[in-house]
Amino acid sequence: MGTEEEIKEGTPEDSLKIRIDELEKQKGDLIDRIKALNRRIRYKKYEQKALKPFLEQTKDVQVAPFRKMKRSLEFKISTAAYTPAMERELIKKMRKIDEKLEEVKEVERARRKIRYVEKDITDGEGEIVTIEVDLKVIRDELKGLYDQYKGIKAVARKEAAAAARAEEDMVALGDLAMIENSE
Repeated sequence: MGTEEEIKEGTPEDSLKIRIDELEKQKGDLIDRIKALNRRIRYKKYEQKALKPFLEQTKDVQVAPFRKMKRSLEFKISTAAYTPAMERELIKKMRKIDEKLEEVKEVERARRKIRYVEKDITDGEGEIVTIEVDLKVIRDELKGLYDQYKGIKAVARKEAAAAARAEEDMVALGDLAMIENSE
């Protein structure tokens, strides 16, 4: 048996093995995260690809002027006093603007969606880059630990071989008795 300190710490081989197992688990988790991010990015790229034709067809559609006109009319209606006929006329204009806005609502929604999709893609790619940096650090540390582990194993094999040779050179008491009896 070893001393109490050796029992608490374990052999260097055991502590290396524990650290290697921890790093392998971290590496596996990071790789799983990259796989999940790649699936998500692939899905978002398909989504982006599906939105592109619609956005190309509607690139000339203006939404902002209608929104501006609507806000302007709402402000006029709410702040000024008009005759009932003038107010009806303004409300008719408001309905026409609302109809135009309803027509371009899909365009506005698609434009907003493409911005979110592109942001998700860039965020995912950025996260993958940071994970790959972490993975490189872990892989480098693992390489060093595996080299240390191999060194410890090689020393242990050499010690075991030396002990076996020393044991071969030794003559057992039973062998001595047999040699003396045969003489």
